[in-house]
Amino acid sequence: MKSKRTRKRYNKNSKIIIIMVLMVGVIGLSIGFSAFSKNLDINSTATVTPDPSDFKVLFSSSSWTVATDPIGTGYIRGNATGTTATIDNSNPAHPTISNLKATFTGPDQTVEWRFFVTNQGKYTAYLKKIEFGSKKCTAKEGTSQELVDKACASIVLQIYYDGVPGNSWGINALADTKDNITDHPLEKGASKQIAIAIYYYINAFVADGDFDVEFGDITLTYSTTDS
Repeated sequence: MKSKRTRKRYNKNSKIIIIMVLMVGVIGLSIGFSAFSKNLDINSTATVTPDPSDFKVLFSSSSWTVATDPIGTGYIRGNATGTTATIDNSNPAHPTISNLKATFTGPDQTVEWRFFVTNQGKYTAYLKKIEFGSKKCTAKEGTSQELVDKACASIVLQIYYDGVPGNSWGINALADTKDNITDHPLEKGASKQIAIAIYYYINAFVADGDFDVEFGDITLTYSTTDS
């Protein structure tokens, strides 16, 4: 009888031990899965920071390849003349186009240049801001600078991004900083046309001779996000 009672007590104790081991095992698995899930959640919040060398927006004289040919004047209204602009992409972080200068003889005259901005990087680029440098009007020999200064107030610079003068689409920005721009993506490998026009308003003040007009740097700021 003692042997049977002993075996029963042993079997009962064994079952208790097995149940306890299983319970410890289940608890251990739950803790392990919780930690693993937490690690996945942390990893899911990681962000990607683009390499600046992979973010490359450049100026170009061509819409289908990167070219730095001189930019001659396009549309000209009246007896105005303009210089030949130059593109410099030697520093990909700060591409420039320079030598945009017009010479006017009277009101209702325009000088325009057209070129392209192209995305040669690995990410979509979003236009966020257009900034303008200051305007400068300089009298030619025999012309009064005082009168030129009065006429200068009637001269504006316009930049048409992804559009041309006379069209309502795209961005038409006068010579005043335009920021918080949205919904203007430039996809990888794509190009957008830029037209820059210097315009002397009709019925404006008239100087007593020819004079030059030039503007400071025009800066286009792009970002990898549109927010």
